[in-house]
Amino acid sequence: MVDLHCHILPGLDDGAATMEQALELARAAQAAGIDTLVATPHIRDDHPFPLELIPERLEELREALRDAEIAVKILTGGEVSLSKLPELSDEQLGPLCLGEGRYLLVESPYTQAPSLLETALFDLQVRGFRPILAHPERSVTFLGDRARFQALLEQGVLCSVTAMSVAGGFGKLIRDFTMDLFASGLVHNIASDSHDAKRRAPGFASAFERMEDTLDGGATGARWFVEDAAKAICEGRELPAGPPTLPIRPTAWRRITGRVGRA
Repeated sequence: MVDLHCHILPGLDDGAATMEQALELARAAQAAGIDTLVATPHIRDDHPFPLELIPERLEELREALRDAEIAVKILTGGEVSLSKLPELSDEQLGPLCLGEGRYLLVESPYTQAPSLLETALFDLQVRGFRPILAHPERSVTFLGDRARFQALLEQGVLCSVTAMSVAGGFGKLIRDFTMDLFASGLVHNIASDSHDAKRRAPGFASAFERMEDTLDGGATGARWFVEDAAKAICEGRELPAGPPTLPIRPTAWRRITGRVGRA
């Protein structure tokens, strides 16, 4: 399995602070059946660091993994905030793409986003990149305006949800909204967004368990998001046929938004 979103590079953001913590995260990923991690440090103003540190820390981590005999492959990437996109050149954004292609992980805004959202994502596509929104199910912007989110996907943006959201770790409303996105075929990937080996740990077991009785193909179908799709993204290929979908069922999010719509 491939985890497209984790904060494993030590000392760059709010993820692993030390090499030992990074190795603990890698061990947890290996125990969870993950063979490939994409290191995606935050690229935003509250975590400033020279971008040249990413390949340096990546090589240090790979060497430490070899010494510790941890058989997890680490690929490079980044989680870029909307505000940073216009500031970075194509040459700077290229190494931040996930793996070998032109897919770029863009952090979904936690607050209400202005029109900068659509403008930044459109400009990114014009520049030849393929944006993937990280954890949009946790964004106030999209929780309150599903149509805005769907319009972005219709324009070629992809969606990566957090495993903890599927499992209910961020609350029932976010879980229900996440499942509604699956039911509508609006999800392309599940990632851990792991920051450590315990509180925000890597792994998909809880998410798969939640989807076992509802997703087409059960847990086997769920692996499409962390195997087929994730590998295609890392290799810069188009996503394979799919994804599996969920039957649409009444959820707290649908009942709330339905009442708002009727009002």
